[in-house]
Amino acid sequence: MKSCKKLDKGICIIVLFCALVYGLVLPFMWGNNPASETGTLSLLCENRKLYFWLWGALTSGGIFINTQYMYGRFAMKSRFLTVLGALGVASMALVALTLGHSIEDWNPKRLTHWIATGCFIAFTVASVALFFIINRRKHPKFDLLTVCTFLILASFVLIFAFVGKSALMEMIPLALIEMFLLAVNFTPWIKAETEQYVRK
Repeated sequence: MKSCKKLDKGICIIVLFCALVYGLVLPFMWGNNPASETGTLSLLCENRKLYFWLWGALTSGGIFINTQYMYGRFAMKSRFLTVLGALGVASMALVALTLGHSIEDWNPKRLTHWIATGCFIAFTVASVALFFIINRRKHPKFDLLTVCTFLILASFVLIFAFVGKSALMEMIPLALIEMFLLAVNFTPWIKAETEQYVRK
């Protein structure tokens, strides 16, 4: 199988790094308090939708292309996992499309926004975790990487439980999974080239 192109590697790093930085900066813009219940990106950007769309595109797109890079790096392509990742991107688009909803009641637009958010989280985590679970016997570190993925998901749950709804539950878990993918794909931590199934 052909190896990953250098341009693909560069694009993956740049997009994911930009997503990481932008995702950590945006919640503090315009004097916003990311720890506040009203400090979520959805509320912050309800009248600044272009900023949210950029965040959503960088975040979901960066994670998607990097999971694809990860599958290819270990020569373990999966149409099912690719579909899950694409559904994650589509869910993020739906999150962006439902900005500007009333938070006074559970109106259809707000309900759709929350469901789409849940789907984005579920599809994104599944596209990463299932890759390691399905192939756990093929690499000595895949069990560890599975645990790391679920710990990242747990950070979202813990922030929601102890801090409540805030931008922190958007910032921290996404930053962790972005750094995680950067580490898996582009550092010596996981050496795919030592395994016989890896592309030469």
